[in-house]
Amino acid sequence: MSGETAAVIRGRVYGTLQLRHTERGTPAARFTVMQVPREYDRARGQWRDGEPVPVICTVTGPLARHVAECLTDAVHVIATGNLALRDNVLYLDSAQVGVDLAHHVAYVDDTLPAVLAGRAPAPPRAPAVPVSSPAHRAGPARPAPVPAAAPETDWWRSAPRPSRDAVTAPSRTRR
Repeated sequence: MSGETAAVIRGRVYGTLQLRHTERGTPAARFTVMQVPREYDRARGQWRDGEPVPVICTVTGPLARHVAECLTDAVHVIATGNLALRDNVLYLDSAQVGVDLAHHVAYVDDTLPAVLAGRAPAPPRAPAVPVSSPAHRAGPARPAPVPAAAPETDWWRSAPRPSRDAVTAPSRTRR
Protein backbone atom coordinates (compact mmCIF):
# COMPACT_ATOMS: atom_id res chain seq x y z
CA MET A 1 0.00 0.00 0.00
CA SER A 2 1.12 3.53 -0.53
CA GLY A 3 1.79 5.78 2.42
CA GLU A 4 3.23 3.02 4.62
CA THR A 5 6.28 3.55 6.74
CA ALA A 6 8.38 0.96 8.58
CA ALA A 7 8.04 1.69 12.29
CA VAL A 8 8.68 0.37 15.78
CA ILE A 9 6.08 1.07 18.43
CA ARG A 10 6.31 0.48 22.14
CA GLY A 11 3.36 0.55 24.47
CA ARG A 12 0.71 -1.39 26.36
CA VAL A 13 -1.91 -3.71 24.94
CA TYR A 14 -5.25 -2.02 25.46
CA GLY A 15 -8.46 -4.04 25.64
CA THR A 16 -9.02 -7.56 24.42
CA LEU A 17 -7.26 -9.27 21.58
CA GLN A 18 -9.35 -10.65 18.73
CA LEU A 19 -8.34 -13.89 16.98
CA ARG A 20 -10.14 -14.89 13.81
CA HIS A 21 -9.48 -17.08 10.81
CA THR A 22 -9.65 -16.10 7.14
CA GLU A 23 -11.68 -18.04 4.59
CA ARG A 24 -8.58 -20.14 3.86
CA GLY A 25 -8.08 -20.89 7.56
CA THR A 26 -5.16 -18.54 8.16
CA PRO A 27 -5.23 -17.14 11.71
CA ALA A 28 -5.35 -13.35 12.05
CA ALA A 29 -5.13 -11.38 15.29
CA ARG A 30 -5.96 -7.75 15.98
CA PHE A 31 -5.19 -5.73 19.10
CA THR A 32 -4.66 -2.12 20.14
CA VAL A 33 -1.41 -0.79 21.56
CA MET A 34 -1.53 2.47 23.51
CA GLN A 35 1.70 4.31 22.94
CA VAL A 36 2.29 7.10 25.46
CA PRO A 37 5.03 9.49 24.32
CA ARG A 38 7.24 11.16 26.89
CA GLU A 39 7.46 14.96 26.67
CA TYR A 40 9.80 17.34 28.43
CA ASP A 41 8.01 20.08 30.35
CA ARG A 42 10.41 23.04 30.30
CA ALA A 43 8.37 25.04 32.81
CA ARG A 44 8.68 22.32 35.47
CA GLY A 45 12.03 20.97 34.27
CA GLN A 46 10.87 17.36 34.18
CA TRP A 47 9.52 14.67 31.86
CA ARG A 48 5.82 13.88 31.75
CA ASP A 49 3.52 11.54 29.84
CA GLY A 50 2.08 12.96 26.66
CA GLU A 51 -1.28 12.27 25.02
CA PRO A 52 -1.81 8.50 24.47
CA VAL A 53 -1.77 7.42 20.82
CA PRO A 54 -3.74 4.25 19.98
CA VAL A 55 -2.25 2.04 17.26
CA ILE A 56 -4.29 -0.86 15.88
CA CYS A 57 -1.97 -3.82 15.21
CA THR A 58 -2.74 -6.79 12.99
CA VAL A 59 -0.76 -10.00 12.61
CA THR A 60 -1.39 -13.12 10.52
CA GLY A 61 -0.19 -16.69 10.37
CA PRO A 62 1.62 -18.48 13.18
CA LEU A 63 2.50 -15.14 14.77
CA ALA A 64 -1.23 -14.49 15.27
CA ARG A 65 -1.61 -17.72 17.25
CA HIS A 66 1.43 -16.88 19.38
CA VAL A 67 0.18 -13.35 20.03
CA ALA A 68 -3.26 -14.65 21.01
CA GLU A 69 -1.66 -17.14 23.38
CA CYS A 70 0.74 -14.70 25.08
CA LEU A 71 -0.75 -11.21 25.15
CA THR A 72 -3.44 -9.87 27.42
CA ASP A 73 -4.66 -6.43 28.46
CA ALA A 74 -1.96 -4.10 29.89
CA VAL A 75 1.05 -6.17 28.76
CA HIS A 76 3.93 -3.99 27.56
CA VAL A 77 4.94 -4.88 23.99
CA ILE A 78 7.29 -3.81 21.23
CA ALA A 79 5.99 -4.27 17.69
CA THR A 80 7.54 -3.62 14.29
CA GLY A 81 5.90 -3.42 10.91
CA ASN A 82 4.42 -1.09 8.32
CA LEU A 83 2.60 1.90 9.78
CA ALA A 84 -0.25 3.47 7.84
CA LEU A 85 -2.72 6.27 8.56
CA ARG A 86 -6.26 5.56 7.40
CA ASP A 87 -9.25 7.70 8.40
CA ASN A 88 -7.19 9.41 11.15
CA VAL A 89 -6.38 6.04 12.75
CA LEU A 90 -2.90 4.51 12.90
CA TYR A 91 -2.61 0.89 11.73
CA LEU A 92 0.46 -1.30 12.10
CA ASP A 93 0.70 -4.40 9.94
CA SER A 94 3.03 -6.15 12.36
CA ALA A 95 5.90 -8.31 11.26
CA GLN A 96 7.21 -8.91 14.78
CA VAL A 97 5.67 -8.57 18.23
CA GLY A 98 7.41 -9.20 21.53
CA VAL A 99 6.99 -8.65 25.23
CA ASP A 100 8.93 -5.63 26.46
CA LEU A 101 11.48 -7.10 28.86
CA ALA A 102 11.95 -3.72 30.51
CA HIS A 103 8.57 -4.36 32.17
CA HIS A 104 8.04 -8.16 32.18
CA VAL A 105 9.88 -11.45 32.56
CA ALA A 106 9.33 -13.78 29.65
CA TYR A 107 10.03 -17.49 29.35
CA VAL A 108 10.35 -19.53 26.20
CA ASP A 109 9.30 -23.17 26.11
CA ASP A 110 12.79 -24.49 26.91
CA THR A 111 13.42 -22.14 29.84
CA LEU A 112 10.04 -22.32 31.55
CA PRO A 113 10.50 -23.46 35.16
CA ALA A 114 9.05 -26.91 35.84
CA VAL A 115 6.58 -25.57 38.40
CA LEU A 116 5.14 -23.08 35.90
CA ALA A 117 5.09 -25.61 33.07
CA GLY A 118 2.98 -28.01 35.13
CA ARG A 119 5.77 -30.58 35.33
CA ALA A 120 6.76 -31.95 38.68
CA PRO A 121 10.31 -30.97 39.56
CA ALA A 122 12.81 -33.81 39.70
CA PRO A 123 12.97 -35.32 43.18
CA PRO A 124 16.17 -34.54 45.07
CA ARG A 125 18.74 -37.28 44.69
CA ALA A 126 19.87 -39.03 47.82
CA PRO A 127 23.62 -38.98 48.45
CA ALA A 128 25.43 -42.09 47.31
CA VAL A 129 26.09 -44.39 50.24
CA PRO A 130 28.56 -47.21 49.72
CA VAL A 131 26.86 -50.52 50.26
CA SER A 132 28.88 -53.57 51.12
CA SER A 133 28.04 -56.34 48.74
CA PRO A 134 28.85 -60.01 48.78
CA ALA A 135 32.20 -60.93 47.25
CA HIS A 136 30.59 -62.76 44.31
CA ARG A 137 28.75 -59.56 43.26
CA ALA A 138 31.67 -57.23 43.74
CA GLY A 139 32.76 -55.63 40.52
CA PRO A 140 34.90 -52.68 39.74
CA ALA A 141 34.40 -49.84 42.17
CA ARG A 142 32.35 -46.91 40.89
CA PRO A 143 34.09 -43.57 40.98
CA ALA A 144 32.71 -41.01 43.39
CA PRO A 145 30.64 -38.26 41.73
CA VAL A 146 32.65 -35.17 40.96
CA PRO A 147 31.11 -32.01 42.42
CA ALA A 148 30.31 -29.27 39.95
CA ALA A 149 32.84 -26.49 39.72
CA ALA A 150 31.92 -23.29 41.48
CA PRO A 151 30.87 -20.53 39.07
CA GLU A 152 33.34 -17.77 38.42
CA THR A 153 32.75 -14.77 40.63
CA ASP A 154 32.87 -12.17 37.87
CA TRP A 155 31.30 -13.90 34.87
CA TRP A 156 30.82 -10.62 32.99
CA ARG A 157 34.56 -10.03 32.67
CA SER A 158 35.56 -13.67 32.25
CA ALA A 159 36.64 -14.92 28.84
CA PRO A 160 33.76 -16.27 26.79
CA ARG A 161 33.61 -20.00 26.35
CA PRO A 162 33.95 -21.30 22.82
CA SER A 163 30.59 -21.98 21.23
CA ARG A 164 29.50 -25.49 20.40
CA ASP A 165 29.80 -24.64 16.70
CA ALA A 166 33.42 -23.62 17.12
CA VAL A 167 34.23 -26.97 18.70
CA THR A 168 32.27 -29.19 16.33
CA ALA A 169 32.65 -27.28 13.07
CA PRO A 170 34.68 -29.18 10.49
CA SER A 171 37.99 -27.76 9.43
CA ARG A 172 38.00 -25.91 6.14
CA THR A 173 41.63 -26.61 5.32
CA ARG A 174 42.40 -28.60 2.17
CA ARG A 175 44.45 -31.72 2.34
